[in-house]
Amino acid sequence: MIPKAVAVVLTLAFATNILGQDPTPPKQDPKQESKPDRSETIRKLSRRERKARTAKLEARHQDFVADVTPIILPAELDLFLSLESDQARDAFSDEFWRRRDHMNRTTGVFRDMYYRRLELAKDQFKRVENDQARMFLLHGAPDEVVRSNCQRFLQPTEIWKYEHLPLLGRDVRLLFYKPRHQGDYRLWNPVGGASALNELMTAADAITQQSAEDSRRPAQVAPNTQNVASASPYAFINRIQLECAEGNEIMLAVSQMIQSRVDLVKLFEPPELDAEDVQKIMRSAVVANPNAPQLNTEFSVRFPTKDGSRTDVQMTLLVPRDQLSPAEAGGAEVYTLDVAGEVLKDGQLWEKYRYRFDFPAEVEARKLPIVIDRLLRPNEYVSRIKVTDANTGAEALVENTISVPEIFLPEPEEAAPAVNPAATTTVAELKKEVTDPSETRLRIVPPGTEIVSGLQTIETLATGKSIKAVEFWLDGKKIAVRRSPPFTLDLDFGEVPRMRRIRAVALGADDKAITGDELEVNTGTDPFGIRIVSPRFAPQLAGPARVEMDVRVPDHEKLASVELFWNETRMATLYDAPFVQTVVIPADEGAGYLRAVAHLEGDAPPVEDVVMVNTPAYMEELNVHLVELPTTVLVGGKPTDKLTEKSFKVLDDGKPVPISKFEYVRNLPLSVGMAIDSSGSMGNRMEEAVKAGAQFFQKVLRKGDKAFLVAFDNEPRLMQKWSAKAADVLAGLAKVRAEDKTSLYDAVVYSLYNFHGIRGQRALVVISDGKDTASKFTYDQSLEYARRSGVPIYGIGIGIRSNDADVKFKLDKLCRETGGSTYYIDQARDLQRVYDDIQSELRSQYILGFYPSPDIKPGSKWREVTVQASEGKVKTIKGYFP
Repeated sequence: MIPKAVAVVLTLAFATNILGQDPTPPKQDPKQESKPDRSETIRKLSRRERKARTAKLEARHQDFVADVTPIILPAELDLFLSLESDQARDAFSDEFWRRRDHMNRTTGVFRDMYYRRLELAKDQFKRVENDQARMFLLHGAPDEVVRSNCQRFLQPTEIWKYEHLPLLGRDVRLLFYKPRHQGDYRLWNPVGGASALNELMTAADAITQQSAEDSRRPAQVAPNTQNVASASPYAFINRIQLECAEGNEIMLAVSQMIQSRVDLVKLFEPPELDAEDVQKIMRSAVVANPNAPQLNTEFSVRFPTKDGSRTDVQMTLLVPRDQLSPAEAGGAEVYTLDVAGEVLKDGQLWEKYRYRFDFPAEVEARKLPIVIDRLLRPNEYVSRIKVTDANTGAEALVENTISVPEIFLPEPEEAAPAVNPAATTTVAELKKEVTDPSETRLRIVPPGTEIVSGLQTIETLATGKSIKAVEFWLDGKKIAVRRSPPFTLDLDFGEVPRMRRIRAVALGADDKAITGDELEVNTGTDPFGIRIVSPRFAPQLAGPARVEMDVRVPDHEKLASVELFWNETRMATLYDAPFVQTVVIPADEGAGYLRAVAHLEGDAPPVEDVVMVNTPAYMEELNVHLVELPTTVLVGGKPTDKLTEKSFKVLDDGKPVPISKFEYVRNLPLSVGMAIDSSGSMGNRMEEAVKAGAQFFQKVLRKGDKAFLVAFDNEPRLMQKWSAKAADVLAGLAKVRAEDKTSLYDAVVYSLYNFHGIRGQRALVVISDGKDTASKFTYDQSLEYARRSGVPIYGIGIGIRSNDADVKFKLDKLCRETGGSTYYIDQARDLQRVYDDIQSELRSQYILGFYPSPDIKPGSKWREVTVQASEGKVKTIKGYFP
């Protein structure tokens, strides 16, 4: 093992030639010489052009350019400065941060992290353009800083130590020094001859060394030659190691930086922008290229029909074919036109879109039609469309103002009412699926309502002569058998809507299971989901099996793919509906499972569904449910992240249980619901309540979060379903009006229902004056439902009087039992502290988990849970239902 000090000397000796002359650039791979510039599709602006265009931007866009200077690529900056509207710049900004999330393997949090660093950098450094500030912005704070007190020999010096840096590896040291007569620290550059080390020395010491070198230098040798440089490192080593307390650290830093000299120059470079990203930006940006040949177009618009409250806006552009050039492949010629469009409303970007149109060269039309349909609500908009010939780059940019009218269609003739229209339609659809009536199939008819409660009739559709009886199971327990058609069952689902699993098993003549179906009800309103529709229950399945899948995709999102697995083997990947695939089930493998996985474009986590195949008709269900406890520990009123697993103790009904899961999560995306009181008693406070709700979403929601909005008076109403756009929820808030009574408890149940199937950090915010006057559910029912949901409730009471003890007690208990909090305010301006508290709790939590004892059966009574910490105040849910 070579001692560190010796290793430093050897490294410097090896580097003597490097320090004495400029490094020889690495030889370029001849294969790379002709590689085109990745930014060639973006016109490069001169420094003067960039300065002039930046000066013309709005203040917020000038701030954006200044803020992101350390991390923006030249090609990105040139594109941003070439955009022609503020709306396009806003869209670019959103895409810019999305790409940075992708580059850094984060999900919607990089922007917030960067701006937090930027604010700290402005406080800590004189200029955010200096080397230390840029290092801090790109790579975060160092794990340790060593400052030199050797002012006799060295300029002011700092060594930043990082446990890991992407380019340089682990245990990295970076040497910063303050050059003579300058106020900012600079990253030391080991390349530059003897002057590189000389830069670190004080002025007096550098002069002394230079004089010594001059006295030794032959008259015919010019300064800064290799001979002089070869002597200086050793003198430098001896002086620093003997005279400076931090000498070893300094020399280790110098040694590391000499070895990493090639990669050091890349430390301040932003991650490379992929060529596909550049092309995507250019294709989706409505930006005119002044150097492109111009296309002539004819624009027209019509409004042929409507879809609900929206009008079909059909825009047509005619492009002369003789101005286009076709692409040729294998003798076939095709005209290809790329279309990027924006719709603006009140000066703001309303939506954007992109299309590609392909026309075979043999088309006879002299003008090729581009037809674009957009569904817009009646209003006035500005349409901007860029059409580009993909083969020549010729383009046209067409801008028009469009007044979208409301379309009135004749009302359909009134049909005779059905007993259950939704169920009747579903039965008819199921019958259409049966291509062979002799095939043995059993399907459960889905209920006609989204929320299932009270007494309901469970209907089935059975085909084939083999079915002699049907067993009905509820939540894993057999509850009834029907031995003659119709195979139906009246079932009481209770007053409060809970997620329930219904299974129907078809029995043959020997009472053996031959087929079946399974259905879950009250599954919530998560907009992203996948379900294997068929088969749901298959005790005897082998050979080719038709697998049908149903996929729900959120608004404003795109489905990337659906994968289908047999056990862990991927059988198929589907990109478009219908999602039906035939899978061969091996006859000799016994029990197995089908798994369907849906992926969205972007960084959203996938969702999946699993169906067991070739299992017995009934199986004993063991309680392996992991009870998760999202936990916040407050020390001095602020959440702490300093605790370890050993700091916690979990009691299940007073008995200690082992902790099976422990993690600390920070800045996870939030799924937040808000229930806002719109009853008549809120009349004088409605404006404040709406303002409070708006401030909450504007303050708390970040990129990657999603939210929904419920308003309640006589009954709760969904004003905005789950959306990742704060603007959607704010639009729902604008519609809230105060009238009628207060159904607070119903609103709690209905709002919590929306969280079924939603994973991750969740919270429900309730804004109300607190007194319930109209609910169907009792307070106890809403409390039990809240306990079952595991969603923390944060109650904000507006104008609740101090003597309303019962109102406060019930609201406090509802929030406390779920791990939330209550706040009482008189006006919206008091909410800043409230939102800071809620956000700090939700975005930084410990997740503790334990498995209940095997002797605790599912369906048992409520069990109290206590979490104790070695310090601080603990906030978590107070129990669970097995």
